[in-house]
Amino acid sequence: MGIGKSRGTSPINVNDMLEKVEINQQIESEKQEIDKLLIEIREAKKTLIKFNEDLEKAIAAECHIEGALKAAAGSCENIVNGICNAIVKAERDTKFKTTITPEQLAKLRQLINYSIESWGSVLANHRAEQSKLITEHESNMRKILRCNEGVWYSDFWMKVLVIFLLVYTVGVGLIVYCAT
Repeated sequence: MGIGKSRGTSPINVNDMLEKVEINQQIESEKQEIDKLLIEIREAKKTLIKFNEDLEKAIAAECHIEGALKAAAGSCENIVNGICNAIVKAERDTKFKTTITPEQLAKLRQLINYSIESWGSVLANHRAEQSKLITEHESNMRKILRCNEGVWYSDFWMKVLVIFLLVYTVGVGLIVYCAT
């Protein structure tokens, strides 16, 4: 569509102009977004560079500390070796002198005799208790045997014996009855 035709100029297309304006505006807004992104990227780059420098400083400090620790470990080994050598030397060179007096031997002998006596009394008490338990058991066994006239059967075996005698007697009775 064109706006009025003038005689010496070509017609102006408004739609194309509007599209170009919209495209230019879109390009301008995208340029602004890209500029913002570039600013953010530059700031991130600066931050990364700072972090990289800090990391390099930390690595250098770590190397320094590692060297100090290795030196301290070497010193510790020397100290431990020196202490061990001093202990071995002291053990080798030190002589202990001990003496036992007759009074100490007498005390030791008294303690040994006392422990022997105490163990002897404990064993005598134990034997007396065992004898008492054995005599009680024997008297209980005598009572049981007296009640059953000298023979003791358990309930189970007594039942088995009675059933066997009953079957045997009935069997012999049947045989005699059938034979006559």
